[in-house]
Amino acid sequence: MHKHVYELDKYMYFKEIYLADIDEHGNIMDEEKQGFNTGDIPSGLFKPKWNGVQWVEGESEKEKSEREAQQLLESLKPSPSEIADAELEIKIATMPTELEVIQ
Repeated sequence: MHKHVYELDKYMYFKEIYLADIDEHGNIMDEEKQGFNTGDIPSGLFKPKWNGVQWVEGESEKEKSEREAQQLLESLKPSPSEIADAELEIKIATMPTELEVIQ
């Protein structure tokens, strides 16, 4: 049987995900993946950290604020279609001047 296993860094933060062979008792059979975590990471964690019993949020308040600020900046950027629409509106608005209809 195969299962996702999780490599942790020295501070117990999630580092990398791998697929490993697991026996019927849930033990990792792959020699190079011994010691990896087999507990599935719950969704919604931005910086998963293993506390020895379960996965917890490892993101600090400062990291959270920085991430949220970056997300806000990204959400304020116009999409390619919004840019194309704006360019079309500008062309339509300037067309009468370019055709010398309005001076």
